Amino acid sequence: MKWRAKDIERFLEEKQYVDTIIVPLIPLNWDEGMLATVREGEYVQILGDEIERQLKGRVVLNPAFTYFKEEALEERMKRLETWKNGMINGGGKFVYFVTSDVDWKAYESQLEHLIWLPAVPLEHMDERHRNDFVAETVGSVMKTITGQWIS
Repeated sequence: MKWRAKDIERFLEEKQYVDTIIVPLIPLNWDEGMLATVREGEYVQILGDEIERQLKGRVVLNPAFTYFKEEALEERMKRLETWKNGMINGGGKFVYFVTSDVDWKAYESQLEHLIWLPAVPLEHMDERHRNDFVAETVGSVMKTITGQWIS
C-alpha cells in the first residue's frame, strides 16, 4: 500500500493484517556529490516501489525520510526514532529502513531493520538488465522481510 488516500482507506479497514512499513531513507545534496546522492535515492525509491507492489496488502510504503547529507548523523537518528515510534504506535510491527547511504551503517546496531544496499547507476543499464537486476535485489530484500514474519 502506498501513501495515498485509496490505499490508506484499505489499510485502515485491514489494519490487523498490515504490520510492515517500508521507509526509504533518501539523502539530499546540492554540491558536487549531487549526482551520486540522486542515484542513491532513485535506486532506493525504485526498490521500495517494487517491494510494495509485490507485498501489497501486507506492507505500507511510507513517504521517504529525507535529510541533507550535511545534517549530523545524531540529528538524523533522533528524527528517525521519532518517525519509527510514531509508526509503531500506529500499529506497525516491523519498520524497515531501506537506504544506499553508507552513513547509516554506523547505526546498523541501533536500527534493528536497516536494509543497506549499495547504489547502482541504473541509468547506464538497458531496460531488460535493469529489470532483472532490480527483481533479483528485491527478491533478496523480500527474503529478509518475510523471514522476520516467520520468526
